[in-house]
Amino acid sequence: MHLRIAHQLSLLLAAAVVLAVALVGGLSLWNLRSGFVDYMRLRDEEQLTRFVQLVERRAVADPSMAWLHGDRQALRELVDEFYDLGARDGPPLRRPPPELEPPGWSTMPPPPPPPREGAGRVRRPPPPGGPGGSLGERIVVRDAQGDWLAGRPQPLDARRLVRAVVVSGADVASVELSIEAVPDGLDARFLQRQYTGLLLAALATIALAVLAAWWVAGRWSRPLRQLQQATHRIARGEPGVQLDVAAVGQGAVEIDQLLADVNAMALSLGTMEASRRHWIAQISHELRTPLSVLRGEMESIEDGARAPTPGVMASLREEVAQLTRLVDDLHMLSMADINQLSCSFAAGDISEALARMTRRFDTRATQLGLNLRFNAGAPALVAHWDWGRIEQLLSNLLENSLRYTSSPGQIQVRWRLQQEVVLLTVEDSTPGVAAEHLHRLFEPLFRLDIARTRTGQHGSGLGLSIVRAIVQAHQGKVQAKPSPLGGLTIEVALPLKPQTAERKQAGA
Repeated sequence: MHLRIAHQLSLLLAAAVVLAVALVGGLSLWNLRSGFVDYMRLRDEEQLTRFVQLVERRAVADPSMAWLHGDRQALRELVDEFYDLGARDGPPLRRPPPELEPPGWSTMPPPPPPPREGAGRVRRPPPPGGPGGSLGERIVVRDAQGDWLAGRPQPLDARRLVRAVVVSGADVASVELSIEAVPDGLDARFLQRQYTGLLLAALATIALAVLAAWWVAGRWSRPLRQLQQATHRIARGEPGVQLDVAAVGQGAVEIDQLLADVNAMALSLGTMEASRRHWIAQISHELRTPLSVLRGEMESIEDGARAPTPGVMASLREEVAQLTRLVDDLHMLSMADINQLSCSFAAGDISEALARMTRRFDTRATQLGLNLRFNAGAPALVAHWDWGRIEQLLSNLLENSLRYTSSPGQIQVRWRLQQEVVLLTVEDSTPGVAAEHLHRLFEPLFRLDIARTRTGQHGSGLGLSIVRAIVQAHQGKVQAKPSPLGGLTIEVALPLKPQTAERKQAGA
């Protein structure tokens, strides 16, 4: 069964609150009943002690307890006097132990018994049920031998409290008080009121919790519904969708951050979609030019307009070579995009290798009216690089400078070590690149229109993209910035020993 997230959150929060209320309520009820039972037991113990003290005072004059034997009226009078004393004076003092009895305690006359019925005193009925109200019905008095003297017989399985009646240090009788198994009378009504109050409080808490859960779930689910609608639109091909975080967000940091991330993802998807369309358009344009030349040359040969002379065939081979280079470059970039650009790392001298690679372009630079300089005589540095890829990287950088630097001009190639990182820079003179275009120079097939007219030559627009791919394969960084010479500076930072090379060397 599938439920909306608002319903699931509501049920989850409500269930958690109901469980907590049920657990706390159950523990409270158990604690209340247990505590009340303990209170009743302590109350019975205290009342039994007071009642025994009263019996002891009466038994001083007649320790044989004959005055109580089988006399229901005498027991009633004892109970009445017990309540009278409790109401008038509070609980009497406990009888001291025999060794601590004050002089004359045993010979003290008992208090005068209350007049019996018909002797001028109307017997007060026992108090109604409640705290201590059923004492007279639970009292049983036995003599020293354990024989019954007075009191209502109690069930055999009833729990009892027993206290001895001591006169002059001798046990003359015992008093038993049956413990109430179930609260009765006022006790029962008190517990019932407490139970009812707890139940009503639990129900009110659950009702408020359900309302709060419904409100919280709705507050959380609203931005998620907006998020769901936005992602559906993005999935349908609308990458420009943007959510108003201030309006949709509800104050939860995680939800607001999620909305911001979706906005960033939508912008990134829009940029990627625009780049994809531009990529396809540029690739089709770059492929169309050499293919059109090839088709035109072949049609001319077929029509007999041109003969397949060595010059014509050389022109065809040049177009095929240009087409091959373009396809190879595209393949290389596609492999780099999926992190599958293969590299063969080996140790080599940086200064010797970079100087040798740079000297290959001396002749072309001179022919174009450019002065190519590099820091010859730099100290030897050993690095673990793919030297074939590094040669391709430096060749692309120099080709870019040779193609787009105005004559007369100059190109400088420098390298130096900085904290286990080699900084390779290629700088050229005017013209420069506007600051807003610097970050786009490494995008595939990106070319400035002004750049195509500097020397009458133009490339495919993939050279700097390949440079970035090679740098990333060596776990380095590359950036473009204005040159002090007035043109463009490309700065490449490569670690001496990339982690990829270390892993491959360890595996070997």
